[in-house]
Amino acid sequence: MGTVKWRRVHTGSGCATKVLRRATVACGAVALGMVGALGAIPAPTGAAALPHASVGTTLVWQQVLPDAGSPIAQSSPSVATLDGGGSSVVVGDRAGNLWAFHLSDGSAVPGWPAHTGGAPIDATPSVTTDGSGTDAVFVGAGNAAQPHVGGYYAFSHSGAQTWYRSAPDPNGVYGVQASMAVGTLNGVNSVVAPSLGQEEYAFDASNGSGLPGWPFFTADSDFTTPALADLYGNGQTEVVEGGDSSPGLAYGQTYTAGGHLRVLGAGGNLICDHDTNQTVDSSPAVGNFLAGGQTGIAFGTGSYYPGASDSDTLFGSDSHCNIVWRTNLGGSTTGSPAIGDLEGDGNVEVVEGADTGSGGLVWALNGSNGAPMPGWPQATPGRIIGGITTADLTGAGYNDVLVPTTDGLVIYDGRSAQVVAVLGAGTVALQNSPMVTVDSNGSIGITIAGYNVQNAGIIQHYEVVGSEGRSLGKRSWPMFHQNPQLTGWDSQAAPGHLNQPIVGMAATGDGKGYWEVASDGGLFAFGDAGFYGSMGGQRLNRPVVGMAATGDGKGYWEVASDGGLFAFGDAGFYGSTGAITLNSPVVGMAATPDGRGYWLVASDGGLFAFGDAGFYGSMGAHPLNRPVVGMAATPDGRGYWLVASDGGIFAFGDAHFAGSMGGQPLNRPIVGMAANGRLGYWEVASDGGIFSFGGAPFYGSTGAIHLVLPVVGMAPVPGGGGYWLIAADGGLFAFNAPFYGSMPALFAAATIGVD
Repeated sequence: MGTVKWRRVHTGSGCATKVLRRATVACGAVALGMVGALGAIPAPTGAAALPHASVGTTLVWQQVLPDAGSPIAQSSPSVATLDGGGSSVVVGDRAGNLWAFHLSDGSAVPGWPAHTGGAPIDATPSVTTDGSGTDAVFVGAGNAAQPHVGGYYAFSHSGAQTWYRSAPDPNGVYGVQASMAVGTLNGVNSVVAPSLGQEEYAFDASNGSGLPGWPFFTADSDFTTPALADLYGNGQTEVVEGGDSSPGLAYGQTYTAGGHLRVLGAGGNLICDHDTNQTVDSSPAVGNFLAGGQTGIAFGTGSYYPGASDSDTLFGSDSHCNIVWRTNLGGSTTGSPAIGDLEGDGNVEVVEGADTGSGGLVWALNGSNGAPMPGWPQATPGRIIGGITTADLTGAGYNDVLVPTTDGLVIYDGRSAQVVAVLGAGTVALQNSPMVTVDSNGSIGITIAGYNVQNAGIIQHYEVVGSEGRSLGKRSWPMFHQNPQLTGWDSQAAPGHLNQPIVGMAATGDGKGYWEVASDGGLFAFGDAGFYGSMGGQRLNRPVVGMAATGDGKGYWEVASDGGLFAFGDAGFYGSTGAITLNSPVVGMAATPDGRGYWLVASDGGLFAFGDAGFYGSMGAHPLNRPVVGMAATPDGRGYWLVASDGGIFAFGDAHFAGSMGGQPLNRPIVGMAANGRLGYWEVASDGGIFSFGGAPFYGSTGAIHLVLPVVGMAPVPGGGGYWLIAADGGLFAFNAPFYGSMPALFAAATIGVD
């Protein structure tokens, strides 16, 4: 073994024993008391007058928790599906409770709160599907004030602990203050996070077994939640993180005072790093924000080393740890940065809050060079300790900025930089990130979680007035580290990366993610949808026209208009019509439930079955009033429907005919369909109009909304509880369905045309 490096575990002037402490609030401070009790909330100092473009909100519910003295602090609210009650908010407190409440009405989820045995939770919960339509939840416990307790925890959807792993350290430091990011590492669904000790661990999410090559020796405390991203476009996941550094020698390497940016491979190997002379306590954000749409890493620093030149700085690095720009923000940049399109022009800004000690500064920076955007920074009376989030709250086509402060949540119009709403002022102090969701009723919801004047945890859930049917916007960053898996990666391509229009989509089997596919075969994954490869950038004989996914969500097919079939992940190749002369082009496909077969359909209604897909008939030999444009299969795979552009429906096998728009007047042609069980289905028109048949519920449409580019298809939420519509520019519209991101609008309407 090498030399064990000296650890920064010490005591000082009345403070609790601590590891290198996050520079948020001085020990024993009356106002916030980060180490020890959280004190009274500072009295509101007044908010800026609201401009005419204010965001109207309604407080739907609130919960005051029985945890006075150890309330919610740095654990940000996350979203999970835990039972049949729809989405729930999950958040931890410093008493070691992991709380869960239904977003719809604030009712407690049965079996929750879960518990860590008293180890404080300052980490944000992350989730992944447990394979049964609900989520498993992961969280770190232990913090800088109590570093000798805690570790890595996993809980089932019912709140029962499924596994626990400690983070052993020679100094007895077991705490995990960083959050556990969820992603695929070397083919394994994994969780990864550093500890307050000297090791970083990656585990199989299903059972907590350690992954080969891990742990990684960090040589010091690490508070940063890793970002999990495909930095190099090869389908592999890299681990991007910050870290702290203190002078010393370990395993033959000399460390200096400061911190690190590191990129690790899936096997725990160091790919690159960059050293700073100040700690890096900010969880990094990854996205295509650098010039030319290149992948960038944004991260801030801490304040442990007084006078260090890298203090108060936000950095923009390329994917090889080379610093492209750095900007001094005039305050601590410990909070995690966010990414958003604040102008609505498809370009990407990096947003960060700076803590000045007495207030805050909100910065929006040009992603390509780090220069402040016009109108920014803006000052807040409350301190900014948590990370900022972004979302389009008004449907105006650009992201607004949600800033957590110790005097409530301040919301800024992204384009004008003016205050448009203040939530929880005088009632909730925040040291974490707010969460924005699309609620079950179709409205945009905002959840904040912090502590009140009694030093007890408090959760408030608001809805944006008049927001029914809206998405969260393109290139949004709606919660801490962007998504419930906490990957910290905005995987949407930047301007110039979407070379061809989107032609279709498919959803994962658990409904927690989806893919968009472009006509050049480019594939874009969102939520828990994995990227397993694509035909983007490769030569095609004919353009791609659609896609389908395997039932387990670990693979997919792309199909071209000549019937050429391209399989990725665990999707098998069972044949194609690529070498056959077709009477009419292929326009779509559907997969069998077990993923061992698929159907291709041509515009003349011809049907081609491969693998275990049965042939139950087609319209290939029958005259059609209008061409077929899509298909959907029944849940058991023993039947299917074809839909024509005039809305005509043709049912085969055990597919039930429940009506159609055939012969009915349409404002725009039908472009696709989706099934709701064996008896019902939806048709979607190019203007986003939705037509429901056979008991398929109507959840909303874009029929009355002006679209830049036409809708080209749809996908149902597994089980039929909602649906997504996809437009040619990659814009996605979620109805009674979660929004995980979408592609930016890059094409003018005249380029493709609206039918």
